[in-house]
Amino acid sequence: MCITMETQSVLINTGNILSSNELKLKVGQNTNEELVEALKITLKDSQGKNEALNIINGADPGSLEDRKELKITVKIFMPSADPELLGTAIDQSFKVFDTDRIETLILAYGEARNTENELEQLQKLWPVVEKYVNAGKICHVGFSNVDADVFIKLYEWATVRPSIVQINLATCCVVPPALQAFTKEHDVQLLTHNDPYQLLGKDSLADVFGPSVKLQWVVKYQVHVKCRGVLTVKGYLVQCEK
Repeated sequence: MCITMETQSVLINTGNILSSNELKLKVGQNTNEELVEALKITLKDSQGKNEALNIINGADPGSLEDRKELKITVKIFMPSADPELLGTAIDQSFKVFDTDRIETLILAYGEARNTENELEQLQKLWPVVEKYVNAGKICHVGFSNVDADVFIKLYEWATVRPSIVQINLATCCVVPPALQAFTKEHDVQLLTHNDPYQLLGKDSLADVFGPSVKLQWVVKYQVHVKCRGVLTVKGYLVQCEK
């Protein structure tokens, strides 16, 4: 007799972690540690509540009443080059704030840089991002943690060209001269960050959910007040398969 176990996608929204007293007490955390702690708090708080089986919500991310004064930024971490899952991650990002516009989207793919098929995999994902830009739903888009040569090839190939590229100075002590020159020539924002390649590695995923869970994607979302640059909302969305 063969028993087939159905898989189920579970979506966790940490809500605005800036309002979490438990997280405020834990200073000095990196983004991986912050996410793991936020997930554990969200899962603990959901116990005993009438949460939907596949959607677990943390604290309300906050009101966007003064929408014109706010800037939403989402960074999507994709462990696999699955266009359908990327579309789901983007759609869920809109739902978090009940908005039809996101100012900035950054795409982070893979678990390490300079993989042999990095360019090919990113070319599978990028048309999904282009669709939202062409629909007027996303204003600025870019990549994180891509090799300089890969970014240049992506830029020249893309229909909607990226206007942002993020590099991690912890793993790349000096900005590659070729990338620096290219971004300056083509008016691309060159930004630094301190996120790992994937916010939720296998060990961290198992720590939170157990060993039989597969990560589908992670979204890190932030809201800033435009004129002052003040961060008012920060949170995470995580979708995994059980």
